[in-house]
Amino acid sequence: MKASDRAHRPSRRRWWVVLGAGAAVLLAVAGLVALLLPSESGADATPPAPVSHVDTATRACLLTSTDTDPTGTWAAMRNMARASSTNVVVQRYRLPAAGKAAAYVNTLVQLRCSTIVTTGATARSAVASRLAAGHVPQVRFVVVADQPVSGATRLSPDSVSTSALTRAVMR
Repeated sequence: MKASDRAHRPSRRRWWVVLGAGAAVLLAVAGLVALLLPSESGADATPPAPVSHVDTATRACLLTSTDTDPTGTWAAMRNMARASSTNVVVQRYRLPAAGKAAAYVNTLVQLRCSTIVTTGATARSAVASRLAAGHVPQVRFVVVADQPVSGATRLSPDSVSTSALTRAVMR
C-alpha cells in the first residue's frame, strides 16, 4: 500500500473516537428527554378523566308497572338529575307483562342502579318480593305507594317532588 493511500484512509483509532462521540451525544439526548418528560409515578399522578360519567355516577332507576305516570315520578326524577350538582343518571324501565317481576328487580341491581324507585302495584310487589329474599347491599329502594314495603323508603303518591326524590336518592 502506498503512503498516499494511507493518508486518505481513516485510522481505526479515529473510528473509535467518532463512535464514542456519537454514543456520548446519544446519551445526552436520552437524558434530556428523560428530564423533560413528566413522571407518571408519584403522589401527583392523577387518573385520566372518564370519557363518560355514566359508570361512576349515582344511578337512579325508575321501575314502573304502568305506561302512565299519574304521580309525576319520572318528571321529578329528570328534574332531580338536571338540578343535581353531582353526577346523577336517571333511567326508566317498565316491567314486562310476562315473567318474574322479582327477577327483573335483580336485573336492575346487576345494572348497578344505586336507587330503585317504583311506581305501580306490580312494581311495588316485585320490590317487596326481592327484599323479602334478603338485603341488597348498596342499593336503596323507594316505593311510591300508599302502603310501605319493609326495607324500602315510602313516598306517598301525593308527596312526590324533586326535593323528596333528591332526599331519598342522595341520602
